[in-house]
Amino acid sequence: MYKQSNFSNTIFYSDLDGTLLNNSARLAPKCYADLQKLIDDGLLFSVASARNLTTIRNMLNGIHLSLPVVNLNGAYISDINTMQHIQINGIEKNIKKNISEIIERNNLGVFISNHQKNKDGILYYGLKNHGEHSYLCDRQNSKDQILVAVDQLSEAISSEVTCFTFIDKKEKLEELMAYILKHNGHGIKTHLFENQYSKGWFWLTVHSHLATKSNALQFIKQEYNYTDKLLTVFGDGINDVEMFELADTAISVNNAIPIIKEKSDVVIGSNDEGSVVNYLNQLKNQSVEF
Repeated sequence: MYKQSNFSNTIFYSDLDGTLLNNSARLAPKCYADLQKLIDDGLLFSVASARNLTTIRNMLNGIHLSLPVVNLNGAYISDINTMQHIQINGIEKNIKKNISEIIERNNLGVFISNHQKNKDGILYYGLKNHGEHSYLCDRQNSKDQILVAVDQLSEAISSEVTCFTFIDKKEKLEELMAYILKHNGHGIKTHLFENQYSKGWFWLTVHSHLATKSNALQFIKQEYNYTDKLLTVFGDGINDVEMFELADTAISVNNAIPIIKEKSDVVIGSNDEGSVVNYLNQLKNQSVEF
C-alpha cells in the first residue's frame, strides 16, 4: 500500500544499473557529491543490485552508504564499508550438482559466483560465444575481481555457490531456463534479461530461492530495527518486481520496463538524468508533490 514518505521516516533502496547509474554505468559527478551529502545529512540509503559487492564498491567510488548493501539479487547482504557479508544465501548442494550436470551434458559455458575462504570470486567454465568473452574481458579490466578458469565443474561446486550466470541469445536461454526450472524450481530463483550495455546478448541468472531483493530488505528491516520506518525503493527491471511489491513507496525511472511502471507509485525521470538523486534532494527540501 502506498504511504507518503519523507526524509526522516524512511529507508531508501535503489537498484543500480538503469536506475541510479547513468547509461555509461556511472554515477555522474554532481550526483555523487549530492548523494554523499544526503547520506551525511542523515539519509538512510543503500543499493539492491544484481552486481557483486566488489563491483558495487568500485562503481560507487567510496560513497559511505548508511545501510547494508543487497548484492547478487539478495544472495548476499553486506557491509560495503568493511566489505564483510552479513548474510549469504547459497544454492543447495543437490541443485548445484543438478545444474552442473546440465551444463556438462549440453556443453554450456557458465560463470559461477562463489564464496570460499572468506573471499568472493567468479569461476568460469567452457566459454564459447562473444557475449561470454565480452563479459570476461570486462571483469578482467575491473580491479579487485578474483577470476579463475576451471576445467572441472566438480571443483567449482565444492565451494559456496551463490549464482550461475549463462550468457547467450534469448531463445537458447529461454529453453535452458525452462529446463532448469522444471528440474529444480522448488529451490531456485531465475532472472532472464538483456544486457543493457551489450544489446542482443541475454543473461540467465540462477540463485537460491532465498536470494531475492525483497527477502533481503525484510531481513534488514528486522535485523536493524527499522520496522518503524517506511520503505521506498527505486528500480527499472524484472529483478525489482518483488521489491516493488514489498515497498511502501515504489518509484520507477522513466526508462523502466512496463511491468515495473505498472507496479510503481511514482514515475520519475530517466536514469541518465540523475533522477533518483534529484528526487531525494527534492524530498529533503519537502518540494515533492504527491
